[in-house]
Amino acid sequence: MRASGAAAPQAVLRRVEARPIGNGLMADTLLLALEWREGAGPASAVAKVPSTDEAAARTAASLGAYEREASFYLEFVGESDIDVPALLGVIESSTGAPTLLLEDLSALSARDQLEPVGLDVLEQMRAQLAALQAPFWGSARLAETPWLHRRLGVPIPGIVERMQGSWAKTRDYLADGYDDEERAQIDRFVAGAGGWAERVGGPVSLVHHDYRIDNMLFGPDRVVVLDWQTVGWGAPMFDLAYAMATSLAPETRALVERDVVRTHVADLFARGVEFDVDEAWRAYREAAFATLLMLVPPTGSVKRTERGDQVFRDLLRRGARIALDLGADEFLG
Repeated sequence: MRASGAAAPQAVLRRVEARPIGNGLMADTLLLALEWREGAGPASAVAKVPSTDEAAARTAASLGAYEREASFYLEFVGESDIDVPALLGVIESSTGAPTLLLEDLSALSARDQLEPVGLDVLEQMRAQLAALQAPFWGSARLAETPWLHRRLGVPIPGIVERMQGSWAKTRDYLADGYDDEERAQIDRFVAGAGGWAERVGGPVSLVHHDYRIDNMLFGPDRVVVLDWQTVGWGAPMFDLAYAMATSLAPETRALVERDVVRTHVADLFARGVEFDVDEAWRAYREAAFATLLMLVPPTGSVKRTERGDQVFRDLLRRGARIALDLGADEFLG
C-alpha cells in the first residue's frame, strides 16, 4: 500500500481483522479492517486471495487467473474509463499466486445474479462495456500481451476438453427441468464449440469474459466491474451477448436486444470507434454462445455449492435460449 500511495511512506500497520465476503468460485475475498499507527493508511481494504478450495485453486492456477487479474490492474486500468475498484497493492508470494489489495466498496450493493435487472441498470452495464472497449479497439498491443486470455479466433482444445468433461459430469443434475430443445442446444454447442470459437472473426478489443451481475457492484448511477481473472482480447460483442443473456429474462432480452446493439454502436462511435450496425448485429448473434462457452467448462471443477448450482442451472438455460432465439447454430458450421 505504501508503494501505491494508499498508505503514507512511513506507515506502520498495527492490526488487521479479516472476514470473508462475496461468492467467488476461483478466489476467496476478504474484507480487511486495518488499524494504522497515527491513521496513516485506509481504514479498510478488500483482499482477493487464492481459493482455499484445492480444486478451484488448481483450476485458477492452471489458467493463470490470479496473475492475469493483477496484470490487468497494473497495466491496463489507467487507460480506460471503466469503473473498477482502485488498486491499493499487490502482495507477491513464493507460489506465484499474488494477492490483490483493492478499494473497499462495501458501501455499494451487490445484486442477485438470479434476479433479472431493469433496463436502466442494463444500460449502465452496457455503457461501462463501451468504456472498456473503445480505447483498445483494434489495438495491436493486445496480441503482443501474452498474459491476456483468448477464447475466440484461435484453437481452444483445452477449453473444449474441459467443457466436454464437465458437461458429461454435470448434465444430469444441471439440465434437470430443461426442455428437450434447451438441452439439445447445449449438447450441440459442447460438440461443436471448438470449430465455432476458431472461426469467430471481426474487430477485436479487450474482453472481460465474465461480464455479469455477480461480478459487479451497484450504486446510484454507478456500476463497478469486478473479477478480471479471465480478461483477454477478442470479439467485443462477446461481453455484450453474455451480459444480455445473463442479466435479463429471455423474453425481455429478445424484445430489446436489437435496440441495445444499436445503442452500443452509437456509443462506440461517440468514443471514436466506427462499427457498422449490421456487422455488429451479426457479431452479436455469432457471440450468442458466450454464456455456454464461459459457464459449461467450470461446472465440473469449481467448488460445488447450493447457490452455485442454482446460478449455473439458471444461466445455462438462459444461454441455451439466446442461442435458440438468435438462430446461432448457423455459426456452429
